[in-house]
Amino acid sequence: MRRNGPNIELKALERSVKEVEARFLTPHLGPPTLTAPNRNEILDVAAYVVLVHGALENFVEGLAQWVLDKSVTNWTNQKKTTRSTISLLLHHKVPPDDISTLSVFDNIRKALDDAKERMSKVIHDNHGIALDNLRTLFMPLGVNLPTDTVLIASLTLLITIRHQWAHQDRRITKVFKSASDMQTTVSDCLKLAKKLSDDVASIRP
Repeated sequence: MRRNGPNIELKALERSVKEVEARFLTPHLGPPTLTAPNRNEILDVAAYVVLVHGALENFVEGLAQWVLDKSVTNWTNQKKTTRSTISLLLHHKVPPDDISTLSVFDNIRKALDDAKERMSKVIHDNHGIALDNLRTLFMPLGVNLPTDTVLIASLTLLITIRHQWAHQDRRITKVFKSASDMQTTVSDCLKLAKKLSDDVASIRP
């Protein structure tokens, strides 16, 4: 499946978040109060978190697949290498069956094809946006992860709240956040997504 570039993937994510924010958060946004969120707000915030989590997961997988596809086609079509190409080859070292019959170009092309097949499976089987998921998706592709602790903490909070509502585990102490709090948290997550997108764009794969 053809994937868009990093900027287009980011814009699609931002549109998705804006749409669900208008539906689930906006009715609850207003002047700060000292009262706890009511049940309607809690449920709307939960729906918002689950949908944003899904949009972020789709974003990171689309971004990773785009880098992977570009890295392989750039070598195949232009004999061009980037840090993504090198990282991919180092991460998925598969010796060719018989190097005596291969040119240098075909040797690298075959290794990249093998790496692409393996990495495509990793992307397809991904189920999350936690740091471990992001490392698994992007480190083999030569993409640096954001290191801002505030942004990472916001991502972790989003994942925690999504998990408690998606799995309904009664043993978990639920974390309730207001619409305003989650708006700030998701804003941080979008900043993290932009940093990731910017690093992909800087590679020029």
